[in-house]
Amino acid sequence: MAFLRKDLFNAVTLIIVTCLTFSLLIGIHQSSFNHTTSFRIQNNLTQVRVACFVLTTPKNFDSRTRAVNLTWGRRCDGLFFITEPSNDTQGLPIAPIANITPGYEHLTQKVVLALQYAYEYHFNNFDWFVKADDDTYIFMENLKTFLSKQNTSEPVSFGWISKGYDYHQGGASYVLSREALKRFNQGLQKPNATCHKYGGHEDIEIRACLRSEGVYMGNTRDEKNRERFHPLNFHSHFVGPIPDWYKHRAALKPVTVSILFFSFF
Repeated sequence: MAFLRKDLFNAVTLIIVTCLTFSLLIGIHQSSFNHTTSFRIQNNLTQVRVACFVLTTPKNFDSRTRAVNLTWGRRCDGLFFITEPSNDTQGLPIAPIANITPGYEHLTQKVVLALQYAYEYHFNNFDWFVKADDDTYIFMENLKTFLSKQNTSEPVSFGWISKGYDYHQGGASYVLSREALKRFNQGLQKPNATCHKYGGHEDIEIRACLRSEGVYMGNTRDEKNRERFHPLNFHSHFVGPIPDWYKHRAALKPVTVSILFFSFF
């Protein structure tokens, strides 16, 4: 437990219960799905509107996808699963996007199509737009409280920043303001080689396009300079060992976990 900070101790019980609940739901296969495509959190938390676009695949519908749909996805103001076509959607809120090519090597295309869909159909319905994976866990209450204090008219994105690579690590999730989403889609219309719709690493390619359109990466550290987006799982961050690549790539030091965390991967 050498990596567990004293000031995190009070939060450990809550986080363990939350993560265990998420894990248990992944293993359940018989309960019904929620058929709605949008969920509202309690009115007394915040008025900021956040849409979540979660990458998944049909083989995960009854495990990871279902777990997101029954846990943190309910606290998004709009929840949209991004997946290749399937004859059996099992009542999941799947975005009606055609022509998604299956496979890890096509993630850039998958995210580009998701962000195009978000811009075309939901630009005015939400303030912030989250990209996540089906094995990401997001504590929406903490994220929405943070976003409620930010300006969605600013060309800004939020996420875990990789030092020397200037991008948000995709597994930890990242968030685009409304202005950032607009600029990204404008960039796709330009005849240049910066905004790629296919190939490469999704998170690096998306960031390259955003950078070319003047979107900057905002700071999400807490008042004690602790991380809130996390590209590792719960156990690695709180118990260890922390891999060397993480220590080297963390844009800011020290590498510590905020009690008001946003995500684990």
